[in-house]
Amino acid sequence: MPFSTVSKPRPYTLETACELAARLGHPLIRVLHPELQDNPDYQMPDEGMPSPEEEKRFAQKVSATADALRDIFQKWKAGLTGEHAAEWIEIAGDVRKTVAREAMNADITVLSRPRSSDPEEVTQAFSGALYDAGTTVVVAPLQHHGTVGRHPVIAWHPSSALDRAMAAAQPFLDRTSHVSIVIGEDRENEVAEPPIAEELRKKGVTVSIDRFVIASSDVGEEIRQHALKAGGDLLVMGAYSRPHFIEWLFGGPTQDILSHATLPILTHH
Repeated sequence: MPFSTVSKPRPYTLETACELAARLGHPLIRVLHPELQDNPDYQMPDEGMPSPEEEKRFAQKVSATADALRDIFQKWKAGLTGEHAAEWIEIAGDVRKTVAREAMNADITVLSRPRSSDPEEVTQAFSGALYDAGTTVVVAPLQHHGTVGRHPVIAWHPSSALDRAMAAAQPFLDRTSHVSIVIGEDRENEVAEPPIAEELRKKGVTVSIDRFVIASSDVGEEIRQHALKAGGDLLVMGAYSRPHFIEWLFGGPTQDILSHATLPILTHH
């Protein structure tokens, strides 16, 4: 049975998973909480060993976090309609390995949009799903989106990663009436119209081409602005190299991502 996996169930992450499930025929949604097994403050040999008191505090914190997230899930599940099915999973261990293993068995893995203040295990979860599992990932937004996938926006940058992302997005592209394609160029009209544009038009899909001349080194931010301007509700893009892509998602060391509007991102490495 096909299913989606959600890591760290923030409200908009669960909302995004529900929207995706509806558009994909209501597959089972598995909500994963990868629980820390070892105290991250004592991972290196020179960091010593935690005292009994520290071990107790760590265990209490882990338990309290699991209880809080499980409560969020239960309240959300209680409000689902009969068409949706969801289950809660807790797995203790290495976060990166846990998420990678579970993501390999999922059609789509939905991850919470990272924040600059998030702990290291959030980065590990992203790396596990996106780079280790090599699966399709949808990054949930930080705001409510009434729809997900009705107006996809393709960030056109030819690569094998984008090919995989578009293949994963095909169910959404086939069910929509409007797709926008954002093209960043070094010079005006330098890039030929993508073949996918004509393919979609033949299927009766309206295609809008939005070209812009790259004006800064932060191409990801320019793409985000154009995708929002187009009124898109799902940004389809290939994952770039790990440091740059993860930094852009997390907002970088100086950018407060909470002050920026976001939209769901479907990506593949």
